Amino acid sequence: MDERLPQYLHRPVQILWFAADEFVLALSGIFVATIVGGLPGWGLVAALLLFIPWKRSKPRGFLPHLAWRWGLVSFPHYPGPTQTRFFE
Repeated sequence: MDERLPQYLHRPVQILWFAADEFVLALSGIFVATIVGGLPGWGLVAALLLFIPWKRSKPRGFLPHLAWRWGLVSFPHYPGPTQTRFFE
């Protein structure tokens, strides 16, 4: 089985000028805005244009950790977001 590794492991995967998670958000946002149309569609595009610069001002891995803090995802072998004490 062949597996491709990026040339530089510290660089995130990039599609056009977006990071992979930004690209997924941009593509899904544009699809939803096209389906909804009108003022709500333009509002979604405007929110997307404001979100991407805000996300780029945060450190790498900010969105997965934010989703963990909200309880949307869980990291393997890591305590939950509401746990205050952790003993190994």
